[in-house]
Amino acid sequence: MGVSRGALCSMSFKLSQKQPSDTDSPSAPAAGGSRLFSWLLRLRSFTVNAWEAYLILLVAAFLRFYQINTTEFDDDQAKIYRMAYDAVHHGLLPTTSDVASIGIAHPPGLIYFFMPIAALSANPLWGAVLTALFTSVAALLTYFFTRRYYGRFAAIAAALLYATAARPLNYARFIWQPNLMPPFVVLFMFALYWGVVERRKGWLFPALFLLGVLYQMHPTTLLLAIPLLVAVVLAPGTLRWRDLALAVVSLLIIFFPYLLWEAFTHLVDVQTVFNLAKQHARTDSQALQFYRLFLIPYDRPPTNTNTAVGVLAPILTWL
Repeated sequence: MGVSRGALCSMSFKLSQKQPSDTDSPSAPAAGGSRLFSWLLRLRSFTVNAWEAYLILLVAAFLRFYQINTTEFDDDQAKIYRMAYDAVHHGLLPTTSDVASIGIAHPPGLIYFFMPIAALSANPLWGAVLTALFTSVAALLTYFFTRRYYGRFAAIAAALLYATAARPLNYARFIWQPNLMPPFVVLFMFALYWGVVERRKGWLFPALFLLGVLYQMHPTTLLLAIPLLVAVVLAPGTLRWRDLALAVVSLLIIFFPYLLWEAFTHLVDVQTVFNLAKQHARTDSQALQFYRLFLIPYDRPPTNTNTAVGVLAPILTWL
């Protein structure tokens, strides 16, 4: 049976077509270059659209690092840094930090943050530098968080307020348990909003872990369990058992030294807390005073008329 000339031409054309091979696929460097180019474009877009974030970070860092060698240094600061120094240079496992005003021992989380610095220098000034670094980053995180969920103007206002307000600035420059809390508080709120607002899974593990880190710095952060419970109620569809399991394991790891201390002392700190809880509650205006001090750092009008503040104080009394 004969084959037509048209069929032969068609077969010849198909055979002459180049078959795809491995060498025709995009090379690894080309693909990597494309990803790098895409990342650079996103970075450029962020730089253009969030240029004020750099100014906020610059203001926050300047106010926190300027003459940091004159920062507060008392018994608490000396004890905390010395514990970190001794832990590194004598091979000790910190099980607590210093003692709180109510008579219980703080968990040792803060000591572990200062241990890398203490390994490099015995000068506690570097502990203050670490605190200033953490709180400067907190101002930047405040901008990112507020802009993501509340807009650009709100982000600028919130970040600048935290960067420049007198009372937070005072606590942003010296060694103390609560002074390292700000960046972790913002990250904790990021985790809650990740689940409640964006309805994404995987937020419970970082939220519980960050709450544990914050409790290591100061027991008052246990109040953050309230918004955490609200988030659980509002976003039940985002919860996963594996996130809870990871959180439990991570919390056991970071609290293991402190649990050793409590077991060795027969839960004496827990007993102290329960005894204090039996005391009568009192309602006063202390919280309002703290809000006032947030903006106005002076408990009383300045008396030294030779300073600029002393000269301007009578003019600004109407404020």
